[in-house]
Amino acid sequence: MAADYLLQLAVLHQAEEFSGWLTSGERDRAACLPDGPLRTRFVVSRGLRRQMLSACTGRPARTLEFEEDGTAKPRLVDGEGWDFNLSHAGEHVAVVVRHGAVGIDLEHHREMRDQEGIVSRYFHPDEAQAWQRLPAELQAGAFFRLWSAREAAMKCAGLGLARGIGVTRIDPGFVETGAARARVGERILAVKVLAAPAGCTLVVAISPADDS
Repeated sequence: MAADYLLQLAVLHQAEEFSGWLTSGERDRAACLPDGPLRTRFVVSRGLRRQMLSACTGRPARTLEFEEDGTAKPRLVDGEGWDFNLSHAGEHVAVVVRHGAVGIDLEHHREMRDQEGIVSRYFHPDEAQAWQRLPAELQAGAFFRLWSAREAAMKCAGLGLARGIGVTRIDPGFVETGAARARVGERILAVKVLAAPAGCTLVVAISPADDS
């Protein structure tokens, strides 16, 4: 997978740095949120995506308009092929921009009381079998890699969990290699684990047909 995307990580204490990229409407929305992580995450993620998309499109950051209704993947209006996606975990926010479809997922490692049950219920059977064959000491890390790969692929395809969970399959070799093909419905994608903050997993998904 060629790195034809732009990826940037930010942390919540950078909220003041990114607030200057927001529109007046976004600043008003931020002011209505409770003071704390929810507000700072909003400021960082909105400011960072404007900064990055402005650099890629050559358009002034505050003139960029977005479509987001909560039921579909947010998109840039008149994006001319530019796509973006974001994810957050703990103190970190990740934003990726690409000329072509892209999805990303950042997961913070945490104790999951029933990983095996979650894998059996929600992962594709091929993924579940590959995970179950791993030594016990490797299963926790592989769980989050597969989880992130599935999320990133569904987001790249423009689907949420409700529509994507039952039609997504990550090639089983991903649990060991960290890079593989994925299928979401009829779409074939590529997923890859990237360097991430300590205690986190970060996966990006793109359409191989767009990969240069």
